[in-house]
Amino acid sequence: MNKQITSFNVRLDRRQVFWFLVALIGSAAILRLMIGYTAVHYFDLSFYVDWSAGAAQDLFDAYNQVENLDYPPLFLFPLFLTGKLMGFDAISSFDSYAMLALKGWQMLFDLAIIPLLYCVLRREGELFGLGAAALWAVNPTIIYNSSYWGQTDCIMMFLLVLTFWLLTERKPVWAGFFMTLACLMKFQSLYFAPLFAIVLLTQSPLKKSLQTIVTGLVTALAVFFPFMQHSGWMLPWEIYFGGFKQYPGAALNAFNLYSANGLNYHSADTVLIGSLTAETCSYIFIVAALVMLVFLYFTATEKSVWLLGFIFMQTIFLFTTRMHERYQVPVVIFALIACVYHKSKGMFASYLALTLMTFLNHFFVLEEVFSGDEKMAWLAKFDRITVVMSYINIILYVITVGIALRVLYRHGHYGFSHGFRSALPEKWHKRETPPPEIQTDES
Repeated sequence: MNKQITSFNVRLDRRQVFWFLVALIGSAAILRLMIGYTAVHYFDLSFYVDWSAGAAQDLFDAYNQVENLDYPPLFLFPLFLTGKLMGFDAISSFDSYAMLALKGWQMLFDLAIIPLLYCVLRREGELFGLGAAALWAVNPTIIYNSSYWGQTDCIMMFLLVLTFWLLTERKPVWAGFFMTLACLMKFQSLYFAPLFAIVLLTQSPLKKSLQTIVTGLVTALAVFFPFMQHSGWMLPWEIYFGGFKQYPGAALNAFNLYSANGLNYHSADTVLIGSLTAETCSYIFIVAALVMLVFLYFTATEKSVWLLGFIFMQTIFLFTTRMHERYQVPVVIFALIACVYHKSKGMFASYLALTLMTFLNHFFVLEEVFSGDEKMAWLAKFDRITVVMSYINIILYVITVGIALRVLYRHGHYGFSHGFRSALPEKWHKRETPPPEIQTDES
């Protein structure tokens, strides 16, 4: 008996899409506000209390006002308003109101990612765009990260997604502007700078590339300059490299290679293999990851920033030192976009698996912190759990990167030299030599 397959298309007009997004954002906002209001703690948030107070007192002198301020200066502008809010007794004296003030910007950008995902993916189909937005609205890791914990990763991810979307839309100058803002927001955004630079320099005309670079430099100077007048001209160096040295641990609760070897909160100078320290191994992996990124970009037939960003950040998180548990979160949103953009079931499974992994990494860490000295039930086995989960995450890395590579090379591969030549301006090509044929899996 023949099976009949019924296909159908669902077409939504702009009004329907608009009200769906309104309902989705509204529901997500209520959920986040409820969690942010009821989850009262000051773990890490105590830093924001001090930073916002210093910013409110004298914004551009904040680095002199606050000793433990190690963030780049962009976050100080919203913290200035947070500090003003915390100045009201009605807010600062009631912890639940203080939680909303301290977590407010994080939740706001978390919510802003919902319509951004729709905009990025709507060309793949209205339902795909809305589906990705809905998945983000209920993603447990993200809710836990922004609303429960109050971390700023969603601000960085919003800027990164906006950056690479604009880059794919052939708007490099605006992309450079937002990439600079991302780097001025969190140090971890610099991990995506190599990918941005490769795509910019190979897919944009020289004039546009120079305009983008100048825009980035001017933006960085404009943000840093008033702070440098108060804190010295070496302030950028002190923030980025000083903040890097502030966390010398091989791993900082991250489920990665170093935690798998029992080096959680051990010094990065600890010997890992033979005479190689964890820090030396980390530098080797960084170089290898950069070489891999360049090779994949020039040989893959799918020049996908979402897949390449996913692979590169996964590699950096799993195999380099000084990683916090939260630094794997960006791969979740890159996996989500990639699975829709490339219609890949494997990448969707990767998104689900990494959502679970990053959620557990968040959950175990906070529960261990909040338990204090009384290690009850599984908390007494936290170190062993960290080792086991790290090994599982390494296995997950192999699987997810393997899936991403299959999508990258879905249509075969270019030879490296041909991929490099194709990225050069057309007038530089040797026209008398036809490009080699793409090699496919069947050949």
